[in-house]
Amino acid sequence: MNKDIDRKIKVGRNILLGIVILFICSCKIPKSNIEQGSTKEKKSQDTIVLSDKEKGVIKNALVKKTNFKAVLNTVKDIKHTKEKHKDWMSNRARTLDSLFLLNNRTFLVKTTSYEYKNKLKFYLHNIKHRNDSISIKPFIENAQGKRTRGYTGERVLIFTMLNDKEANFIDIPANWNHMELKEELLDILYEKINSDVILCYRTKKCVYKDFREKK
Repeated sequence: MNKDIDRKIKVGRNILLGIVILFICSCKIPKSNIEQGSTKEKKSQDTIVLSDKEKGVIKNALVKKTNFKAVLNTVKDIKHTKEKHKDWMSNRARTLDSLFLLNNRTFLVKTTSYEYKNKLKFYLHNIKHRNDSISIKPFIENAQGKRTRGYTGERVLIFTMLNDKEANFIDIPANWNHMELKEELLDILYEKINSDVILCYRTKKCVYKDFREKK
């Protein structure tokens, strides 16, 4: 009987000793292993964040090509005046260089003029790379988050891709004598344009705008 009791006591002590040893060993896990675990967890979280950012970038990339000349031809009170009107931004590759610090020697700009209700003058610019193997698209996308500079700060610029190698943008200069006409024209254009664009509205930062959402 006493032998059985002694045996049970020894077994109990061995079990207790085993638990104590396991506890001590678990407390001595190298710090580096713990840090590696937390790093892995952090990397996992960062990956999720980066994934969200990447989705945002994809969403904010110009996806549709639009011929603004064709769009303007659908507006009743817009008249194509060709070379009648010009200003310092007309037919100048330095236009985009001054706006977004681009290398104006790599592309060409051609400008044509328009009138809205025979009073408000505005322009359509065509941008084309000298090297047809290079797309203008990254330039347009990079305009996001940048402010227009100098006198252009009061203009409204609406950029989109014309085709794989060209872009076009509507340029409405500041005209304080026809502010109502300007706002009226913008409202019409926002309804007529069925594409995503980079919109530079006066002194605000240029932003991605998807006018397809309303369709």
